[in-house]
Amino acid sequence: MIKLFITGLLLTGLYGLAMGQREIPAAEKTPVFLPDKAYSLGINSQFAIDGFLDPETLTPIEFLLRRGLPGDRSLRLRASGWVENTNKIEGEENLKIQQSRFAIALGHEWHHHINNKLGYYFGADLEKGWDIHNTSRNYSDFSETYGDLKVRRYDFNTTQSLGLVPLVGFTYSPLSYLILSYEIRMKIFYYRTKFRSDSYTSQVINPDECCGHSIGGYDAEAWIFDFQPYSGIFINLKF
Repeated sequence: MIKLFITGLLLTGLYGLAMGQREIPAAEKTPVFLPDKAYSLGINSQFAIDGFLDPETLTPIEFLLRRGLPGDRSLRLRASGWVENTNKIEGEENLKIQQSRFAIALGHEWHHHINNKLGYYFGADLEKGWDIHNTSRNYSDFSETYGDLKVRRYDFNTTQSLGLVPLVGFTYSPLSYLILSYEIRMKIFYYRTKFRSDSYTSQVINPDECCGHSIGGYDAEAWIFDFQPYSGIFINLKF
């Protein structure tokens, strides 16, 4: 709800700025975005906003490289990712979690002027993603047959995704070398998940004696549609 409020406030501000600006004749207009063969590098500020609103939220750090093309167009290369390793010890239980997420996307944009500082664009990305969530858990158990036991369990969860990301964005250039861009994205993704689990059980009095070993897992596929009215504000520098 807070993000939607921020989104509405931002769109209202951009519309107000656009209405308050004098319409500039075509002969006086300068490129709001990238000239041909120019570059910009941006970082998505969403990870900072999410961390401010909820310190426990993990948002990938996302970079966006653009290259200007003739006709107010640009190519875009977007990359994002994060890695987290945690180790929780509660009594005799030890839980280790390894999580990571990486994505890379290649796309194309068409830009349009509103006035000398404001503009909007639309385009699409083709995105490939990898999500990995592995856990290892050591804990104690008891069996009437074997007595006190030590259990080691390993879970491996890997998801790959491939999808199309249509997008619409707005740009504001307060300085000649600085551009702020805000995007609305729609994601149409195909996900493929592989889950594997291994569990080993041994006696406490005889750790080398294995009295249980199980292997399991499954594969799953799904199509996901996700509309993101707030996907962050990119701070872009031209060069």
